[in-house]
Amino acid sequence: MYYRRRICAYCGKEFYATAPGQKYCSYECKKKAQKERRREYRRRRIERGRGRSPKPKLGDRCIRCGYDILYALEYSHEVNGFLCANCHRLIHQGGRRRMSDAMAMGWGYPVRLLGALYDPGFPYEPERCYLCKQPITPAVWERHHMIPRSASRRDIRLDSRNIVIVCANCHRILTRANDVIRECFNEFRNSRLDPRYHYYTTLDQYEVAGDLEVIRAFYQFLREKWNEILSQLRQPMDDN
Repeated sequence: MYYRRRICAYCGKEFYATAPGQKYCSYECKKKAQKERRREYRRRRIERGRGRSPKPKLGDRCIRCGYDILYALEYSHEVNGFLCANCHRLIHQGGRRRMSDAMAMGWGYPVRLLGALYDPGFPYEPERCYLCKQPITPAVWERHHMIPRSASRRDIRLDSRNIVIVCANCHRILTRANDVIRECFNEFRNSRLDPRYHYYTTLDQYEVAGDLEVIRAFYQFLREKWNEILSQLRQPMDDN
């Protein structure tokens, strides 16, 4: 059954509709029109400050605390500017809600953190970031898997010894500054005489092998070198 003659809303060609609400002459015109609508919708969201967030560039800093390491900066739609990961977490308070849920489920700090690398406070709550040694709260601290879950076996994924408690800023640096972390691992290997540290040549190979003892020793070495790493990653000060 054909309805009255219409004009395609996309290409403008005349056609005879086969349904009461048909607006397009063909399936191809319909898909192209939908694609253009989605593109226009994304463009409008970006203009309103939503949608895809801009990436930090050289010179950007946290508008609250002035943190200037690009790897830890995130765009916040609440303030329409860049915040470091710690300040961003404080705005959303996601960590506090997560920790209250964990305590309600009976996990507790001793069970969850037994064997993990962290600076204990009183009684068991992490008091400082393991790497930068700055005071942290449940709203800011995060669990970092030293051997990534994607590269580890199930027994290692569930092992609390594979966890290090760090602040959100250090967590972003660990996961994003891969080149710097791998250079530190090479320096760590060269400083060790034990043959166990020379079975493999890269950090990825040790992660796939699941050698927790070597990885934990590397993070202890990383803690001693962390201030130098942060100084290396900081942006140069503007002379003007």
